[in-house]
Amino acid sequence: MRLIVRAQRTHPGAQPRITDADGNRITCLATNTPTGQLADLELRHRRRARCEDRIRAAKDGRT
Repeated sequence: MRLIVRAQRTHPGAQPRITDADGNRITCLATNTPTGQLADLELRHRRRARCEDRIRAAKDGRT
């Protein structure tokens, strides 16, 4: 299993979250994909999250 942790500066005017640390937004991704470039794995993860959000919105009737 691979654990990918990324710290990214928050955008100016972004709403701070309780999980932000020193002005950085910390994101974590766990994967069992044995190979692959970091950027490709992150893109696949974000696309899946957006897809799940759309499904949730459709179920709530918000299309």
